[in-house]
Amino acid sequence: MEAVALFPRPRSMGGSADSENMSSTNAADRGFSLLHGLDEGDRRALDRLLGEGRWVGVGEVVLGEGRAPDGVCVLLEGWACRCKDFRDGRRQIAALLIAGDLIHHGDATHPRAGDHAVRALTRARIAWIAPQAVTAALGDYPGLAQALRMAAAIEQATVRAWVVNLGQRPASERMAHLFCELAQRLRAGDHPSSATFALPLTQQVLAWALGLTTVHVNRVLQQLRAEGLIGFHDGVLTIFDNARLKMLADFDGAYLIG
Repeated sequence: MEAVALFPRPRSMGGSADSENMSSTNAADRGFSLLHGLDEGDRRALDRLLGEGRWVGVGEVVLGEGRAPDGVCVLLEGWACRCKDFRDGRRQIAALLIAGDLIHHGDATHPRAGDHAVRALTRARIAWIAPQAVTAALGDYPGLAQALRMAAAIEQATVRAWVVNLGQRPASERMAHLFCELAQRLRAGDHPSSATFALPLTQQVLAWALGLTTVHVNRVLQQLRAEGLIGFHDGVLTIFDNARLKMLADFDGAYLIG
């Protein structure tokens, strides 16, 4: 649900030796550059700011609820989510975050405490950029400033799309819309008829994101499979018919475009 990011191909998000050696900018700059055309100077500046980042484990809290963070935080690799946890064990996922997404925008003018937590859904690599470094970089590299503004605008538009999805669509349309959104964000949906991409999310995570029970999620997945729309196995989602799935979801991905 955040700023657009892209993976070059479906792959495991487990943090392999190859992924740990990946250039920081190679992961995060894809998200920024898709929002705004960064020139070579912007890319080099972004690479210096991000550094190597640090790895966090599955389920680890990246940003705690009630914390007023400083600076910018970027998800370099893996999957995470914005979520609200209830005392009785319930959880609502309010956003799915993928490589290149901003975990925190670093609004130094309004550093309010967070009203949600951010948790890693897979092993993930994150980078924090100190507020002083952010301020200096944005003054020197206007392309980065534009990318941050665009990311914030897309985030707001996506929040509204999720509210509509959860509030008005029945379960099958709700799940179809989420899958269409992820395909576009991961740039897996460019093929006119089909798409395949890594989706390392359990049925419980899908239930938290879609406001459904795990039983209902399982039932809807079976329905979409039976209709020949998707396949979902071993953490890989295949959309067999993009046009039909988008029609079912009434999906218009314009809100994801900067």
